[in-house]
Amino acid sequence: MLLQLPAEILCLISAQLEYQHDRLHLASSCRRLYTALHRTIFVKVKLCADPSRIPEISQVSQFLYTIVRNPKLASAVQVLDLGSWQTKTTCDDYGYPRHVDFDHDIMERLVREATSDSNRQETWIEDLERGITDAWLALMIPRLNNLRKISLVWSLDADYVSGMLIDAAKSETPVFPHLEEAWAAHWDTENGSETELMLPFFQFPAMRKLGGDMLHDGWEWTEEGNQHNPWGLPVEISCSNITDIDLRMSCANDGLQTWIRSCKALKTFRHSDGGSAVLYEPSNQRRLYEALSLHKATLQALSIDSDVYGMDPEENENFFMGSFADFTNLKTLHAPCIGIVEQDDLGWPTQSLVDILPPSLELLSLFYHDAALLGWVLEQYELLLDSNVCPKLRTICIRHHGLTETEIARNVENLKIRCEDSGVFLRTFRSGSMDEMEYWDSVWPFDHDFDR
Repeated sequence: MLLQLPAEILCLISAQLEYQHDRLHLASSCRRLYTALHRTIFVKVKLCADPSRIPEISQVSQFLYTIVRNPKLASAVQVLDLGSWQTKTTCDDYGYPRHVDFDHDIMERLVREATSDSNRQETWIEDLERGITDAWLALMIPRLNNLRKISLVWSLDADYVSGMLIDAAKSETPVFPHLEEAWAAHWDTENGSETELMLPFFQFPAMRKLGGDMLHDGWEWTEEGNQHNPWGLPVEISCSNITDIDLRMSCANDGLQTWIRSCKALKTFRHSDGGSAVLYEPSNQRRLYEALSLHKATLQALSIDSDVYGMDPEENENFFMGSFADFTNLKTLHAPCIGIVEQDDLGWPTQSLVDILPPSLELLSLFYHDAALLGWVLEQYELLLDSNVCPKLRTICIRHHGLTETEIARNVENLKIRCEDSGVFLRTFRSGSMDEMEYWDSVWPFDHDFDR
């Protein structure tokens, strides 16, 4: 019955199987299924997922042998999704695989192709034979020369994969000529991985989007120290074609200097702060703003979200960013009030929104940490509507901690009427509410899920 189905239906059935291992078994069960599926099952590959079901090293070794023996299948892979994988450090801590399917002739040839250093060759082959997934992935990933998207859940001390990416970035011949999108996450639910691990992706010519979850700056960028950073890959100012950066639950403790300065013309940037769950150090929003100012002519959407349970902004001397009046192409702005307007010694704003916003703005969303600022926000929105400083403005949002006071609730209703008269839609959200999350998911979705 199954074999009588059209090839299109067989492909849909294969796509419903979550694991690459299962799809390979289905395709190899008979000639009819192999003919129908052998290319489509390689378009999107997911490895290092659910190792309790299929040993991680078995997933990776079987896939590597398959594409080595049939290089055309390697070219079929467009999406690679990697869960966290075993490194030498994790194997030393938790144990090595009991069984490794190791073809010495094939693996020795691949290692010789990857490096001419005899000492490195010897160590690499030993680590492959011991079943360290990190060593296997470093041989596998560069063979996927038609990749469009890659997702990495970084493991502890993934030296083989990180070294491979640095070598690929330095290669005169593009290793990933078609790669457009890369995502990175930390392997655990606490702490984070360094943003610098993703620096090689700024060297790949087709890259356009870079995103991540639970990342933080691992190095303080300076122009003097740039050539001697510990990752061995100097940051080249305005070298990259990446236009979109999207970070969730992360920490810009050095202002993401290495990422932002590498871009030629950034169009969208979003940073959601992960607070102490990622790093016991606050984001340096001042340095972040200084780097983003290099893109004031091209940046179209900007979102800077704070950790509501993190450090009090008044304790972070680098919380204030600056004016966005010169960001001439900015259409969407989501930011904390006291991050964009100056304050006096008592913490009260000393600037007006009309003085620090660009005329290009279409969506403005502000939030505050001190409940006393809600009245100021409402007043500033009214002044903004009166001024026509932002003639293209269509939506304004307020994230609040409650509208229980009668006077405040009345002022919100009055503002809503003013907005309707001006053709502007007012949205109010309680901090952390489902309504707020659903709204931003529709306006600006974080379009990637990680399988740790």
